[in-house]
Amino acid sequence: MIKTITPGVLTIATYGSALPLMKVGPGANEIGGLSGGWANAFAQDFGLQVKLFQTTFSSTLLAVQQGKADLGEPVYYNPTRAKTYYYTYPVDLESLVVFTKKSFSYSGPSSLQGHKVATVTGYVWTPYFQKFFGSNLQLYTTQADAATAFKNGQAEAYLDADLNYFNAPLSLSTDISLHPVASGDFGIPADIIANESYWIVNCNEKALANAMNLERDNLEASGKWKTILAQDGAPAGTPQSSPPLMTPAEGC
Repeated sequence: MIKTITPGVLTIATYGSALPLMKVGPGANEIGGLSGGWANAFAQDFGLQVKLFQTTFSSTLLAVQQGKADLGEPVYYNPTRAKTYYYTYPVDLESLVVFTKKSFSYSGPSSLQGHKVATVTGYVWTPYFQKFFGSNLQLYTTQADAATAFKNGQAEAYLDADLNYFNAPLSLSTDISLHPVASGDFGIPADIIANESYWIVNCNEKALANAMNLERDNLEASGKWKTILAQDGAPAGTPQSSPPLMTPAEGC
């Protein structure tokens, strides 16, 4: 039997929309996207009412840690964070891609040599880009700035996670192509090309995370996960990877 902070209510801390992973609203306690589809199915099966605790990224972590929210909107895994939070199965796999205009003839990393490309400072991938592109790399402080520069023609390619295709300023633009990055491209090793996002719970609420995992197994077995993917996932023809249903190395 699972327990929630408020009996009969599943309180979810969210820090914003990022399709296809998460959509917050339009109602005060409505969520969609892949993680929303999973959480809504879980709440329905356990007779729970979904209540959103809408806040910032850092406050989402704090809300779960302090017992103000049962679930925290999916985040990336890291070993330090795992000492404070318990992780579910991954929701999605966000992979590095090369965004170009469809008019650009992309045939691999070498086809970008000599062209201006944009990305964001501080990414784990950025040092590899700096070495590969040198002065042709344009660094921006935010994803929105880098994507805007690319969209406005200040750069001929934009290097970032595929998730950004669904959100402003790219917003599923039909004149943009996504090219997956393979192991070794730009000198990047395979283990950092992709990152998985996981729901988090308080370390004292492992039963909740385990019940969420069972729900995910049931969604797969019944075929309902395919429906969620079709409704809230990537449009047909868009690269999208489904990670294996395994929890990461738990630290608590």
